[in-house]
Amino acid sequence: MGRTLARGREDTEGAIGDLIKQPPAKPPRVEKIYLVKLDFQINENGPRLGVDMEEIDSSVLYRYRWVGNRKGSRPQLYLTTDNLDYLVGQALPNLRAAMEEMGRQDTRLYQGLLQITEHFFQKLPDGSPVLDPEKPGLAGEDFLAIAWEGTTGKPRERARDVIGKVADQVKKFALAGLGIKSSEAALWTVLFNGEPLATDPAYAAVVVRSREGAVAEGGQKSLRGICSVCGGENRPVTYDLSQLVFLKYYINDKKGFASGVSDEGFKKTFLVCSACFRSLLLAEEYIRQHLGLRIGQQIKFLVLPAFLIEPDMGREDLEAWAGRLRARVGTLSSAAVWLEKIAGRGGLETELAYFLEEQPQDNLALLNFLFYQYQENQSEFRVLGLVKDVAPGRISHLLRHSYRLAVNGEVLLGADHRSWWLDLTRVYRLIPISEGRRGAEHKKLLYIYEALLGEQPVNYHFLIRQFVALAAIFQTGRFAGTNILPPQAGYEELEMGRRILQANLLLKFLREENLLEGGWPLASIPELEGLNGAMQDYLREMDYNGPATALFLLGYLMNQVGREQAEAGYKQKPVLEKLNYAGMLWSKVLRLSNMVFDQLRQYDILRYNEGLFAIMKKLFDAHREQWPFSPEENVFYILSGYAYATRAAMKAKVERENNADNRGGTDQ
Repeated sequence: MGRTLARGREDTEGAIGDLIKQPPAKPPRVEKIYLVKLDFQINENGPRLGVDMEEIDSSVLYRYRWVGNRKGSRPQLYLTTDNLDYLVGQALPNLRAAMEEMGRQDTRLYQGLLQITEHFFQKLPDGSPVLDPEKPGLAGEDFLAIAWEGTTGKPRERARDVIGKVADQVKKFALAGLGIKSSEAALWTVLFNGEPLATDPAYAAVVVRSREGAVAEGGQKSLRGICSVCGGENRPVTYDLSQLVFLKYYINDKKGFASGVSDEGFKKTFLVCSACFRSLLLAEEYIRQHLGLRIGQQIKFLVLPAFLIEPDMGREDLEAWAGRLRARVGTLSSAAVWLEKIAGRGGLETELAYFLEEQPQDNLALLNFLFYQYQENQSEFRVLGLVKDVAPGRISHLLRHSYRLAVNGEVLLGADHRSWWLDLTRVYRLIPISEGRRGAEHKKLLYIYEALLGEQPVNYHFLIRQFVALAAIFQTGRFAGTNILPPQAGYEELEMGRRILQANLLLKFLREENLLEGGWPLASIPELEGLNGAMQDYLREMDYNGPATALFLLGYLMNQVGREQAEAGYKQKPVLEKLNYAGMLWSKVLRLSNMVFDQLRQYDILRYNEGLFAIMKKLFDAHREQWPFSPEENVFYILSGYAYATRAAMKAKVERENNADNRGGTDQ
């Protein structure tokens, strides 16, 4: 992929174009974000600082070379940044030094940097360069000296604090002059006498050189050898891949990585030539921007195509293929955006068929899904899991299956099919995760993703435990610190019911995919005579056996009692408090069924539910001697019946209202 992207982009201008980043995210309630231009001016009146701004779009990002910041502890030297501390501190002096090293003192860029650093900057007592706000008249006399005296700690820490104070002074001046808020100033750049320095071709050369690292610099970590990627012999290669993020599997530039733990041993490690390194760099940047997706707040993943043969297509065709791939994987990640996009068009099935229409290039690559967490401010890349060799057709298959199940869910349970569409985000909301436990908790979720994408079995009992834990969060209100979003006040029970029904659909989905390990055999579905048609359809569709049906009916009857308790004025239905979300033994289930019978009689609704209770008791009795379910399964299927009853009541209400509206229209 990187080779195709690099083809025709060998020049510096083409290379830097592929390094341009997406615009920074807009903060909440911010409509527009701006690039703020700091114009360093020198004339007969002395040094002055002017400010201007430009609304950020793709052309602005390209023109001013927004390539992010240098990672980790590397010296900052980029002219366009989202961190003003860099521009008033080290970036401009570092860039000037880099150009001197390259012998580019004859450029407009270097001359501008020379003038700015000599007329506007000075050094702190520890030697750190910093903009002196006193020189352009932004601060009073001895600002830096006073700021330094007001800091404590090690010299490096004191310098950082002073630079922060200078940045605050410059920001205050700029925002006041432009009339914008701090949240609207997303990027900062440098001009000299009205001319933007980042547009100078010499700057592009410095940026590309800094990104390509040792292989471009010919430094100590560069040597001649065989490229491990393309096999080219006797060419400049490097073992330093520190400029890469996720294509760097090891920190392999340290001596401990070298064969024989010696400098000479680096010749036997993973070596990359300049052309292949640029291909890796471009592929990584492109994938991060165009094939990177997010699930929830902390889980991100990248889709890494591994082409079976070198693709016979140009850059434009490759980008079109990657765009289709992102759209499909993005819909598998969260169907909401795609469903919203096609709303009001032709039938959903027709739209899905068009969306998933196979293209000639679709079978050229296998897909690798890399799930990760990335702390950009710490330059920390943590791999959570890798699902390898997924055929693109697997994505289409999962989307088609999700569609069929969602449409079926709409028939069985009412509500719009969007409520029942299973995607990776919906699965994320069904598996409780403690968000603070950096990666360990996410393994539960990745276990399911690996099963869906890689066609690996999922343990049925593991899922049941997760679903019961999910219900417990709703019942206790302990949403804080988890990935489960709290519902609107008053809708907790309704939302819990919807999630439990979605959990049933996920079990159905996995069972149909032959990915569910455990559970009951499909041949043991009981006779359902005596139940209404809609309930029979649901139980058969979910493949409920006798014990599951009995528990389902118990939950349904608990819902009937709960409705009466709500009408009697209870805010928290006492009947739900009889459930133990840690699990319920068979003996406790029997005790609960007897209690529900008494409650049905107490609220005078036994006569409406006597038939259901009789079927439930008959199924209980049939399995009394050898009850097959675990305590967690008992709770889950009771909750499933309770949730179904809630949804059935809502579905009936909607149908009554629709019928009333239709009759009203006819009368008119």
